[in-house]
Amino acid sequence: MEGSSKGGREVAETEAGAVQVGGMAWLAGLLAWLVPGVGHLLLGRVGRGLLLAGVVYGLYFVGLLLGGHLYGLHNVDEAGLLAYVFGFCDLGTGLVYLVSLWGNIGIVEQASRATAEYGNVFLMVAGLLNYLLALDAFDIAVRRKI
Repeated sequence: MEGSSKGGREVAETEAGAVQVGGMAWLAGLLAWLVPGVGHLLLGRVGRGLLLAGVVYGLYFVGLLLGGHLYGLHNVDEAGLLAYVFGFCDLGTGLVYLVSLWGNIGIVEQASRATAEYGNVFLMVAGLLNYLLALDAFDIAVRRKI
């Protein structure tokens, strides 16, 4: 097994070329999901982290302002399976989603508003984008991406 260190990150490669992932990569990915942008900040990508956090939070709060509705991950039988998929998308925003559920923010569906469906889409896109950004932070940590 060969080891290399770049930027303070330890990465080991096996003879087959597979990368063994260290704890920092998992931590960066988890933090990037939990609080958008923090995983990139942890890896020293300050500009990228701040920009990505602004995009995810911007989509999230504009979605709420448009009357978007946060879907939960419970009562799937009542709302149908598609509501569970929407809840998984919303969960992608991490801690802000959990705080919103706890504080009853964005829980009441405002279907009478003309912009409510746009708000729902903004919220879901924010979550899905943050899942991708968590994977991006993980890939940067294991040096699959520069």
